[in-house]
Amino acid sequence: MPLYPDQFNGASIAGNLTVNGSSTLTNPVTVNGQQVARTVDLQIFTASGTWTKPTNATSVSVLLVGGGGGGGSGRRDAAGTVRCGGGGGAGGGGFLKVFHASDLGATVSVTVGAGGGGGAAQTTNATNGNAGTAGGVSSFGTFARVGTSGAGSGGTGASGTGGSGGVGTSASGAGGAASTTGGVGGVGNPGVMPGAGGGAGGGITSGDSASNGGSGGGNAANQNGSGGVVDSTAPTSPTDAAANSGLPGGGGGGGAASITTAAQAGANGALYGGGGGGGGASLNGNNSGAGGAGANGIVMVFTYF
Repeated sequence: MPLYPDQFNGASIAGNLTVNGSSTLTNPVTVNGQQVARTVDLQIFTASGTWTKPTNATSVSVLLVGGGGGGGSGRRDAAGTVRCGGGGGAGGGGFLKVFHASDLGATVSVTVGAGGGGGAAQTTNATNGNAGTAGGVSSFGTFARVGTSGAGSGGTGASGTGGSGGVGTSASGAGGAASTTGGVGGVGNPGVMPGAGGGAGGGITSGDSASNGGSGGGNAANQNGSGGVVDSTAPTSPTDAAANSGLPGGGGGGGAASITTAAQAGANGALYGGGGGGGGASLNGNNSGAGGAGANGIVMVFTYF
């Protein structure tokens, strides 16, 4: 028998039921007293805004990913000195929580954390690199919040610290740290629900040997950016997660150092919340590599009836 919208709302149907074409069933759908389906309202925020509670809501799940931190730029200095690459930016933190709908107001303000900018390339001789900018906070009113994700520090003559992970129910991947002796940049830490950290920039040893950049941390799908190769291949950014998916982003690769030309910039982190890679170190007379930018976060609100 054909089923037409609302024809059997609340009624019991014995035997076989054949549905031809498109029909509407009133939420929830039960079979033998067991609920098998119910409607879900999904509101996705890639920019800050306001969530409005749907009528007849019973429970609400909120997923937040914060913005990824930016990577730092590398140090620029004379031959015969240690010049460290910039540290990688941390991935944005992740948070997942379920609420009774009755505990929430009719509207809730939503903040989406922006990715932090990378540190600018160093253009002055014998000067440390510039730090990146921390990734922004994502929040759902006062009910749920992920903290800022740390930026990578600028490279010095002894360090290039990676950014610390953003805090939530799942801490994000920290950024990779630069070699303290001017060696290959450290690898960014992975992220499963939150974003992954960026790789550190390559440094230059006191023996004037330039080094490659570190790889970015991988996300749940093991996608990450590769580190740059000295005077050759530039670092890469991983593929962004599918639009509006809320999946974590991988970290950008760190830029390689150079003693013959400008150092490579770090690569940007991927959506959502991936940290930027650190920039490579350089010899006086050539700019160091800039840090890569962190990726923006996202907030997803699921309402059940």
